Amino acid sequence: MEASAQVIYNVPYVIPMAYFIAIYFYITGLSMGFYTTSVVAVLMGKQEWKPIGKIGAVGALIVFATAPLFLLFDLTQMLRFWHLFPFLNFRSAVTWGAFFLTAYPPIGLVYAWYVLKENYHPAKIWGLFGLPIAVSVHGYTGFSLALEKGRAFWNTSLNPILFLVSAMVSGLALIIIIGHIRCRYFAKNQNEEQKAADLRIINTLVTMMYLFLIVELFLMASDLTVLANSKAEEYLTYQLLTQGKLAPLFLGVELTLGGVIPLILLSIKRIRLHPIGQCTACAFILCGILAMRILIVLGGQSVMLH
Repeated sequence: MEASAQVIYNVPYVIPMAYFIAIYFYITGLSMGFYTTSVVAVLMGKQEWKPIGKIGAVGALIVFATAPLFLLFDLTQMLRFWHLFPFLNFRSAVTWGAFFLTAYPPIGLVYAWYVLKENYHPAKIWGLFGLPIAVSVHGYTGFSLALEKGRAFWNTSLNPILFLVSAMVSGLALIIIIGHIRCRYFAKNQNEEQKAADLRIINTLVTMMYLFLIVELFLMASDLTVLANSKAEEYLTYQLLTQGKLAPLFLGVELTLGGVIPLILLSIKRIRLHPIGQCTACAFILCGILAMRILIVLGGQSVMLH
């Protein structure tokens, strides 16, 4: 009797979702940030915003093209991906996600075509039509985790909002870096006035990213405060993030490198307006949000179900 109890106790604890899912979440967030920024730029209707509209439209498609690969890798039996469609459950966020993932690429492709052709009337229509789809492609991932009642770290209404806000931060960060690369290497024939206009637009994007970063850090602090003052499973997650094996990734990479340091850098006007300072802060932010996705996926499964 004692031996069988010992065997049951030592059953290995399997984490069903791992790094492939975390990277998938990260990529769909980047794509949403690209697309949303592009639509805003197109709706502005100003000449100086056109390059950002093009970068965002094309970047959203290029980034998103890799996302399904990570889902397939995670399936292990890749040829079963089509099971999502005949076996529908409209109460499941994953079912809705399958439809969003299918609808997003063709809509994004048509939108990008009109943006590149500088045919902005249909581009605005397609951009607004695709915006809720783009938001849903990433938003459903936050909902799919939030609906997992057995996972203390996931089962919170903050998760979908945190996913969307951090997606905007990461998308803006990558667009800012690409914008500087374009200005430095691919727009050498511009006159001084055009260069100054490009820098003003990038500075505006930096300000937007700075504000979204503040909101993201507030949401993170709120989530952590709730975990620290809740029941056993939530408190175990809090300990895991702040004192356990995930503490270096959370405190060191996500919070400090990807949050506090960029916030300090961008709060200093001289750094905030300098291309190197901007790109450095953006690179730190991208690392921090990747760490966030890994922590949410792995950290949410690291506390055993009770």
